[in-house]
Amino acid sequence: MIVIGGGFAGVTAAREAALRGCTVLLLEGRERLGGRTWTAPWDGRSIEYGGAWVHWHQPHTFSEITRAGLALTLGDDGERAGWYVDGQRRSATLKERDAIAQRGWDRFVEGVQEALPMPHDPLHAIDKLARFDRLTIAERLDHLGLDVEEHDVLAAELESLAHAPLDDAGAVSVLRWHALSGYSLALTQFTGGRVTIARGTRALLHAIASAAPFEQRLGVAVAAVTHSANGVEVHTRTADAFEARVAVVAVPVNALGAITFSPELSEGKRGAIAQGQASRGIKIFIHARGEPVLNNSLRPGHPFGHLSSDVLFDDGTQQLIGFGRDASVCDATDVTWVQRSLDDLLPGYEVIDATAHDWLVDEFSRGTWAIHRPGWYEHHHHAMQLPEDRVLFAGSDIANGWAGFIDGAIETGLRAGARAAAMART
Repeated sequence: MIVIGGGFAGVTAAREAALRGCTVLLLEGRERLGGRTWTAPWDGRSIEYGGAWVHWHQPHTFSEITRAGLALTLGDDGERAGWYVDGQRRSATLKERDAIAQRGWDRFVEGVQEALPMPHDPLHAIDKLARFDRLTIAERLDHLGLDVEEHDVLAAELESLAHAPLDDAGAVSVLRWHALSGYSLALTQFTGGRVTIARGTRALLHAIASAAPFEQRLGVAVAAVTHSANGVEVHTRTADAFEARVAVVAVPVNALGAITFSPELSEGKRGAIAQGQASRGIKIFIHARGEPVLNNSLRPGHPFGHLSSDVLFDDGTQQLIGFGRDASVCDATDVTWVQRSLDDLLPGYEVIDATAHDWLVDEFSRGTWAIHRPGWYEHHHHAMQLPEDRVLFAGSDIANGWAGFIDGAIETGLRAGARAAAMART
């Protein structure tokens, strides 16, 4: 069996098949495992350039954390909240700002319990979900009749969640996260930003990868997959070829177009790949000097318009994490640009250093977490989960539940690994 892609989905699929007696070869284009998660050093400490947050509402991830015996870290909430209305900064407690966001959020998600009554089965009530699935976030937002403050606070929150322009991202991405978080704004915020793995995502990845023996080849990019009812042949960019009874392709939707499939994939999959998913944002880390207070600031349209304090250091400096809707307008290597942008969001702080990974230009991702465009669930979701002869697909982008999270990747890896092992025996 061959697994293409070494993120959480691919590693989980490889483990599951190996545990069932398969000989597994995993091919990963990068020189590391992890995919869109990446624990790496910066300024003498470890940071998560990609996915980081976990929660006990994410069943597959929490089961793996428990199995691995890993400790969790609970981040602190903000002490001071800032937000912008018509370009003017306002400041109060986080509780006060959340009350503003709550008013708009509750109207945005109205009807979600009927549309997503079983959040881990998004197609269960597709006839009711379809009316939301046809809208962008911007279109849904425009229907709500919010006042200026409610609109600007909610828009900034949604730009952070979508990691994409609101006129491109599908409204269901918001409803899905809300439903999976117990139909609660407070839990939606908590599941996406408070709990991390003490030793980083790499500790969980290592625990999964080491649970069963399978061969790993890093720095091996796949160019083509030939498939039939009898088996699969995988061709790399260096003209190597590998044969197997079955293959699992665990590659982000936005990167699937770089692989040639012969015969070509079904029309449903081709449409899904052509549409892609919308996330194109930035996750930026800023080491700054200023008042040692835990900040949380929002500003719609800003390059990293959701900014929060992550760590307060003993020397009075702090580490901030910002999320923006478009990586192409951000340059974390330009401290002058970062300072100017920070002044427009959180004035009074001096930038010492900054860093980010551009997942948008990364050829093995071409985007960040899964934020589907309108029509995904009505037209593409089911098609992406179907096999093509002996080729199966996995990845957080096509998860039933926590699409865009580690949990969604593990969910699809569990399913694909077990099914591939069964197919390999026939």
